[in-house]
Amino acid sequence: MLNIAVVDDLREDREHLAETVAAHMERRTELQPRVQTFDSAEALLSACASETFRLVFLDICMDGMSGIELARALRGRDRSMLIVFVSTSREYAFDAFPIHPFDYLIKPYDDRRLRTLLDEALAALDASVPMVEIRVPYANMTVPVDEIMSVVAQGHAVEICLTDGQHIRSIMTFAELEQQLNGDRHFLLINRGVLINMDQVLTLDDGTVRMKDGATHLLRTRGRSELLAQFTQYQISRLERGTRF
Repeated sequence: MLNIAVVDDLREDREHLAETVAAHMERRTELQPRVQTFDSAEALLSACASETFRLVFLDICMDGMSGIELARALRGRDRSMLIVFVSTSREYAFDAFPIHPFDYLIKPYDDRRLRTLLDEALAALDASVPMVEIRVPYANMTVPVDEIMSVVAQGHAVEICLTDGQHIRSIMTFAELEQQLNGDRHFLLINRGVLINMDQVLTLDDGTVRMKDGATHLLRTRGRSELLAQFTQYQISRLERGTRF
């Protein structure tokens, strides 16, 4: 069953969004889509104690807990959940950015825009997460690409830092792992033997990259302006096409 949640403290907005989503999803009978509505963040959190939602639409400005606060709580429970913010203003876009929402819908939205968003969400839910095979002593393991925060060369081995705080020491060479990640637009080679996931960058200034786990890495001096341009363009691209993140 595909559980979808719509959270908005305005009844008319909540019901219209839910009805449009349900009407578009009903053709995917194999997914058994079910749309549930909630008039507050607290109501959804209570429901999450017994149910799992794959796609949630969150109004940002609500009485009580805001949509941004709710999204942080949800993301702490489920990193794979698709979160779509709904707001009358774009001013909250950069507050939403660190939570990695799937999209940001501006009221009043066009129903065609919503249907396109839903098709893209279904494609994302249908798609399998790319995996990377990592050789560790006496065994191999696979790790989802989006859970890799950074890869750092350490002599003839590499340290792979994951978003859940794990640090994996692999007997692979840096070049071997870099080749597996080659072409993945999320990753940027910022220095010799240092590859970062740009989704996991907290700050970048004065030639220093600070990651969300607190680790810091230096940008190489040679070609630094090109690296900065590439990083900036990546962040901008996440806000294009309807402020898609």
